Amino acid sequence: MPDDKVHDVLYSEAALALGEIHWMILKATQTMDGERWNTTNLGFGKTYQDTEFGREVGMDEIHWWIFKKEPDVDELRARTEEALAAGQTLQIAAVKLKRQEPKTYKELLLMLKDFADGHWAEIETLHGYVTWLTARDPMAPHILFTYRIWGSTRMSDRIVEVGDAETPRSDIDKLRTIAEIVLGVYHRGWRMYDRVHGELSYEIYENMNCEELDEGSDYAPDIPESRVVSRAAHEIFDNCAIYFTELRQSLRNILLDARKMKEQYQLFNSDKFWREFIPKAAKAKTAETQLWDFKETLTVWQVKGEDERRKAKITFAEDVASFANASGGVLIIGVSDKREIVGLGDGKDLENRLKVAREVLAAHIKYDNDIASFRQVGVGEEGKEKTCLVVVISKAYRAVAVRHEDGRFSYPVRRETGIARVSIDDLSSRIHEKSDKRDFMIELEQFTRES
Repeated sequence: MPDDKVHDVLYSEAALALGEIHWMILKATQTMDGERWNTTNLGFGKTYQDTEFGREVGMDEIHWWIFKKEPDVDELRARTEEALAAGQTLQIAAVKLKRQEPKTYKELLLMLKDFADGHWAEIETLHGYVTWLTARDPMAPHILFTYRIWGSTRMSDRIVEVGDAETPRSDIDKLRTIAEIVLGVYHRGWRMYDRVHGELSYEIYENMNCEELDEGSDYAPDIPESRVVSRAAHEIFDNCAIYFTELRQSLRNILLDARKMKEQYQLFNSDKFWREFIPKAAKAKTAETQLWDFKETLTVWQVKGEDERRKAKITFAEDVASFANASGGVLIIGVSDKREIVGLGDGKDLENRLKVAREVLAAHIKYDNDIASFRQVGVGEEGKEKTCLVVVISKAYRAVAVRHEDGRFSYPVRRETGIARVSIDDLSSRIHEKSDKRDFMIELEQFTRES
């Protein structure tokens, strides 16, 4: 086995900067996880229950940060594009390491050091990016280390407890270990060289005849370093390449969500878009019942009797929940059954109606996040515009329930044939969803452009 001091050749400033990058990511992960779940120790294990903050984040840290927290998405996009260029260069170079064939363990470590030193500029760029995210919010760097990209196994293989230290350099031994994680030397709680040496020893022991072993003896086979290094190099270089591949993919997904958020935000807030979409959707020969629907008015605004009013509230709540439990969509109010744009009036009367609609959803929709946004849109020729109400409903990542007056719950889902009421078990496929989404907005824009 090599002397532990051989690893000292690895710890250049560039290699330690890689450790600082992953330290900041792990610190953010540790901080966020501490806020997301209430943990109960059962003696034989632990249970985790979502906190209110955990329900807000859902299972998609990237989506949460970009759609709910990031104050300047344009700046995030610009900085992420710069970081992605650096990450791409590092990923390509890390993959090329797998072509190397070191003869000794020290030579292997020097190859990793040269990899880091030779890409100091790219490492500085990534270090600056993660430092900027940390200043944005202590939890923000977690968007580079998520289940969406890494998966549970690759994440757990690269996690160590960073504790309460305020800076990476306050525990230099821990920082060195984290640098080794990034470079693939330390994996799953072991140095890869030691793991491979143990595996080879066991393989030799298993293949030996019983006669070759003295009873009760402690046999330690003599394994040439070159043999251990040959296998260890493959594992180490592969782990290093995986780290930078997943980091690059995280940056790509951040950019993807930032662009998506920008597109969806601009569409939602564009009167021009809605003025084009509503008439075209109203005239469409094939109604896209999965993505939009029309109502002349809401019954809850019209009825006077208490029983009728209760039923109308549930009807409206189920209309909204049925979109959320399907693909999301848009409810357009102010269009008659004949697809004529009749509008809803305006002024104080409309404001009161909006207030009622929001109160109904707050009282009868059982879900952790707001899934519906309201927008008033004037449709028609200038001076003759009629005000419609657009209710944009997210596709929910968990089942959305409607609370009835008698305390029971229904789970409506929008189908092509209308609304179906299903059990919560029928919505179990939503466990694969990680966050609420409005991706359908791009489909609406495409329909408008092509119609």
